[in-house]
Amino acid sequence: MTRHVIDRAAPKAEGARVKHFLELARREGIHPAIVGMSQRPVGRTARKIEEFLRIDRQERPAH
Repeated sequence: MTRHVIDRAAPKAEGARVKHFLELARREGIHPAIVGMSQRPVGRTARKIEEFLRIDRQERPAH
């Protein structure tokens, strides 16, 4: 039984261009903008969590 025309193995990215691109990407590292966006703000509080817990306990607002 022969294989179907479109039944092929997945193409592999092993060419010189791919290797060169990956080498450049590894050398550059992570861009500072990405690092800044992935970190939480310094002054963040758990106010929302406190409010959800208060509602869950069926308490009245503190203010």
